[in-house]
Amino acid sequence: MEGMNPKTGVLALWNDCAVGHEELYDKWYHGEHFFDRVSIEGFRVGRRHESLDGHPRFFTYYETESAAVLFSSAYQAQLDQPSLLTKEVMAGVFINVTRTVCACVQRSGRERGGFVVTMSTRERGKAEGLKTTALLFAELSGVVRTEVWVRVIDSGQSHTGARKEEQIRGQDQTVESCLVLHLTREDSARRVVDQLASETDADWDMGVYRLLSELRHEDCR
Repeated sequence: MEGMNPKTGVLALWNDCAVGHEELYDKWYHGEHFFDRVSIEGFRVGRRHESLDGHPRFFTYYETESAAVLFSSAYQAQLDQPSLLTKEVMAGVFINVTRTVCACVQRSGRERGGFVVTMSTRERGKAEGLKTTALLFAELSGVVRTEVWVRVIDSGQSHTGARKEEQIRGQDQTVESCLVLHLTREDSARRVVDQLASETDADWDMGVYRLLSELRHEDCR
C-alpha cells in the first residue's frame, strides 16, 4: 500500500461518555465492541483506560500488526455495518471523539503499565522532538515503556468519506503525533505529567489514565 508505514499500527481514541449513559457504554464495550474489534485478523491487543483528571474521560488504543490493518476490508466492513447497539451508542453516547490511525515509530521497554500518560498534538512536525523526549523519560523511575505514534493516511483508499459509524456520531478530531508513557504507579504518572507540562509549551494535550481492561487477539479465539 503506497505511503503506508510498515511499522506497528495503532488506532488511538480519546472520548467522553454522555452523562447518565455509563452503564450502556460499558455494556456496549464489554458486551460486543471490544471483542468485535480485537478479533479482527491483524489486531494484537486493545486497552481501555479512564482519566484520573476528567477530560477526555476515556483513552483507548488498539495495536495492530501494521497500520494497513486499520484500512483493511475486514475492519472497514465493521465501521460501515454497525450493530443496533453500536448505532445507539454512536448517536449521542460516544461523544467528543478524537480518533487517529497511527504508526508506532519508536518504542522502548517491553512491559505495559497500569497507568498511562499521553501527550498529543494536532500540529505537524513534532514527532522528532517526541522521540527525544521519550528517550529521556524512559530513564525515569516507574516508566516501563515509551512509544511515539505518528498519524498515517492511506493515500490509496478508494473511500474518501466518513465511514458509517462516524457519520452517525459526527466528524472526529485527529492528532498528528503522540507520546505514550506506561507507568506502574499513579504517583509516578502524576509526577511525569507535571514534568512534561513544565518542560513543554501549551500546545500539547496531556492526560493521565488508569487501565480499565485489556483484550488480546488470542483470547478472542
